[in-house]
Amino acid sequence: MTKLVNILVPLLVACFLLVETILASPSSRGNDESDIKESLEYIIQHPLNKERPASYLLGPQLTEEEIIITLQTVIESRDESDLEQLIQLYQVTNGLKTLEADSKGHPLKDTWLIPGYYLLSLREVVETLSTMKKTSGIWNPTWLPLFASRAGDFLVYDTKNGHIYELFTKESLRWEVARNIQEFLQGIARKLRDGRILLNENGLFDEISTDVQTHKVHEAKILDDLYLSANDEKYLEILVEKDNVAVPDLVFDCTNMPNVCQNIKNAINSGKTRSLQRITDQNQIKKNRQAACGSVKCTAPTNSCDEYPFASTSQGGAGATTRCVPLSENNSQGGQLAGFYKKNNVGDKDWFYMKSP
Repeated sequence: MTKLVNILVPLLVACFLLVETILASPSSRGNDESDIKESLEYIIQHPLNKERPASYLLGPQLTEEEIIITLQTVIESRDESDLEQLIQLYQVTNGLKTLEADSKGHPLKDTWLIPGYYLLSLREVVETLSTMKKTSGIWNPTWLPLFASRAGDFLVYDTKNGHIYELFTKESLRWEVARNIQEFLQGIARKLRDGRILLNENGLFDEISTDVQTHKVHEAKILDDLYLSANDEKYLEILVEKDNVAVPDLVFDCTNMPNVCQNIKNAINSGKTRSLQRITDQNQIKKNRQAACGSVKCTAPTNSCDEYPFASTSQGGAGATTRCVPLSENNSQGGQLAGFYKKNNVGDKDWFYMKSP
């Protein structure tokens, strides 16, 4: 018996080491690469995209060297394995050619490759990251923007854990949508294949959900968040405490967002209500944002769509008054709005009053 054990144990150890070597081999990693490439190419070539600008406005693929050089200017890690899935993504395409899209006057909905979002080029990744770090009070330094709506929403890649999060900067809402880029793209491709992503009569994406939502929505902790901006702190200081007021008043500081405030004034002057009811359902907020901003044409430097009533209210959505504003202004509005929600305990279905501007 002892002899048999002495023979079997080394064999089992050898088998274990062999399996471990195979799993860590380049061919195994190649399967992941194939999955990312195949999923993204399927999304691009799907009939919903193939005849739309979202498909033919994509830039050419980049070389691995070009991708690494660019990404290492914005990612602290110098370990190429940390960049692997990003490399695979941009070896398929360098994202939307925004200058061409802008020059031809394409509305936002025509640039979206997936529901509500287009793929950022690496140049735009770097530029957007710089803007968000400077002007967004809730931006985590480990986040890398990959997909954007041009209406204040992003799909970000967390360089710390590799997860994909959906982020609504105006509402300070975020949630995990996938554990990595591969899983995210496979999920989109699967929905397209199963007919769960459609285009409605207005050319906007509709998603048919058959799954119970299992991800948890996290509302950013504005009052004690590490990434609270100086502008948000100033706003919180000027908020007036009110006792025994059932419906709190929202007062914006327009110093750093004059275009956003002008849009609100225009909306109210045209008859839009000042009485608003907050919603926190991420799917409805996304639908409202698409309905409000999908047909808007925004170009740099005012390349972010602002809407009133807000998409995070029951009054938002189709028919909202829109205006193209700098991304930094949408960030300022988002910080102030989230701070207001937090300070006044405005939750789902709660009412508030747009007092100023």
